[in-house]
Amino acid sequence: MKKYIKIVALFCVTVFLFNCNEDDNYVSPDTSSGWVEFAGTATTTGQTSPLVTIPLSVNVPVYRDGLDISYTITPVEGDYTQFISGGATGTAFANPADYSRTTTIDLELMNMEEGRDFVTSFDITLTAVSGQNVSLGLDETSVLVHRVTIPCSNPESIPATYFVGDYAISDVAATIGPGNGTENFAAGTVTLSVDPTDPNKRVFTASVLPAFNAQPEIVVIEFSTDNTAKLDGFVDPGLACSAAGPYIFTASTGTNNPWDICNDQTITIQYTEDPNASCGGPFASSFSLTKI
Repeated sequence: MKKYIKIVALFCVTVFLFNCNEDDNYVSPDTSSGWVEFAGTATTTGQTSPLVTIPLSVNVPVYRDGLDISYTITPVEGDYTQFISGGATGTAFANPADYSRTTTIDLELMNMEEGRDFVTSFDITLTAVSGQNVSLGLDETSVLVHRVTIPCSNPESIPATYFVGDYAISDVAATIGPGNGTENFAAGTVTLSVDPTDPNKRVFTASVLPAFNAQPEIVVIEFSTDNTAKLDGFVDPGLACSAAGPYIFTASTGTNNPWDICNDQTITIQYTEDPNASCGGPFASSFSLTKI
């Protein structure tokens, strides 16, 4: 009996000491503390986007009254005020009802439908956040500055000086020509000019399949309104390997290379080689043009 009493007493003392030590070390977490920062470092808008949305990461468990996050806008390249109204400062609100713990800075954009042959960029810098225990960033790795770039915008009718003049042409991917020890488009210099029937097309003559065809062929490139450059019509070197039809080049059925009104230094044109399967095709092929 005495042994039993001693065991019970020792157990009670142990539980009491354990609870005391646990209470001494326990600290109630502060669920209202944390930090905010950008979710990324940079955004490029669409060519004609009416809105740019920049996500913010809210690393705060509880903010019952919401958080006001202030920011400033500073120019980097060009004049951003032609695209954004409302001044160089603003505030985003983190809604406590949004349990995703994210919010965004939404900037309405104007004059975006106009063609632009220039790039504009600006920085958004976080400057303050409400909440007594909420800070801007956690450490030096936190993202507190976000760069927004408004790219060039291709006009409906491109300038007469765009992709005009002498360019070096060469195969990027080809099958029949290289398979016979030569080229599809003979490497050399071609001269691009505006198609007199369409200001968005460029015309040049090139030596096509020089191992088999001595006559230069007319090649037309269309800079389309969906912002892709493609082979227009077809190129016919007057050859065939079978009764399936003539061996020709036509526009690619896959992704065509995008074009940018701010750059006419180089471009790659995707095309389909032998779409009639006359010589074993079709083959996905391409050639490049580089300004001289």
